[in-house]
Amino acid sequence: MLVEAGDDGSLAALVLGVDDVAATERLLQRRGLEGDASGFDVGGLRWRLAPFVPGEGSDLALDHVVVRTGDPERAAADHGARLGLELRLDRRLEEHGFRGLFFRCGDAVVEVVAPTKGVDGPDVFGGIAWRTRDLEATRERLVGAGVEVSEVRVGRKPGTRVATVRDPALGTPTLLIQQPA
Repeated sequence: MLVEAGDDGSLAALVLGVDDVAATERLLQRRGLEGDASGFDVGGLRWRLAPFVPGEGSDLALDHVVVRTGDPERAAADHGARLGLELRLDRRLEEHGFRGLFFRCGDAVVEVVAPTKGVDGPDVFGGIAWRTRDLEATRERLVGAGVEVSEVRVGRKPGTRVATVRDPALGTPTLLIQQPA
């Protein structure tokens, strides 16, 4: 899974890397999604298809994308049954005021977040997280390039460390994550 930026730098689309673009396009159309490989509408968000290309060993890899929805049942059907992503966890976090649906997509996750109090409207991209093997080095490289990045801190998931990219040009909340060794 990759991401596509819009003209303003914000997250515009998710790109699924697939082995056979034409066959996947036909499958998604049979599952009731409207569009083609250049763009399928999933809950108001754009998903594209592209040939899968193995990673080149970059320091940054997509960890997860956050999608905010007002309709978790529809989102579960769209991401699970229609896109064919594996639902790994469905958890209600009442203390935080939301329900989280976590779908596996290759080595990344699509995290669908639904407030416990319903919200109308289409789904929206709520954020993106990049995984790095060396958080300090990645942070220093970005800061050296003029990007505003927070100090490294303990992440919510046990054993992780994170830093927030605060560059307004991104247009989408962005997090850097280092998993435990």
